[in-house]
Amino acid sequence: MNQYLAVLPASIATFAATNIDDVFLLTFFFAHRISTRRIVAGQYIGFGAIVGVSLIGVWAALAIPHRWIHFLGVLPVAIGIKHLLQDRTELEAPRSSNNNVLSIAVITLSNGGDNIGVYVPFFVNGRAHLWLILIVYAVLMALWCFVGRWLGGHSFILRSVDRWGRWAGPLIFVGLGIYVLNS
Repeated sequence: MNQYLAVLPASIATFAATNIDDVFLLTFFFAHRISTRRIVAGQYIGFGAIVGVSLIGVWAALAIPHRWIHFLGVLPVAIGIKHLLQDRTELEAPRSSNNNVLSIAVITLSNGGDNIGVYVPFFVNGRAHLWLILIVYAVLMALWCFVGRWLGGHSFILRSVDRWGRWAGPLIFVGLGIYVLNS
């Protein structure tokens, strides 16, 4: 039971840290009045592809001797530091007027490089509870879509999240990497 209590907040934190930028994308999609069904379907397909690639990475990581697995924590630390040092660039609304499910999925997938770098060591470390992690991620994706839809009509909230989101995600990456390195 204690393991479940440890996996749950870690799952929430990894999802939130790696998908803070997706809230902005979702907000832009909803603000541009793209069909809710298209956005949600595209988001789930794109995120499913990210998880699939991460699971392939887990399979490859399991071929690595167990005593080296904790070194995978270097990936999220490096990603977090990179994001902290990166110049701030504003997200732009996707310019395509034909925002179908596939194009939304591709945008989500292309925005998921940091997700894969964080998920592989997290999934390896939590592989005994992978089913719980994936369920939490699926539920949180629905919440993310809801939040993106809500934010699509509230620009003042978007500015606040934009202001602090730049620091929150990278710091969570670094914390997760340190957790994996110490496990």
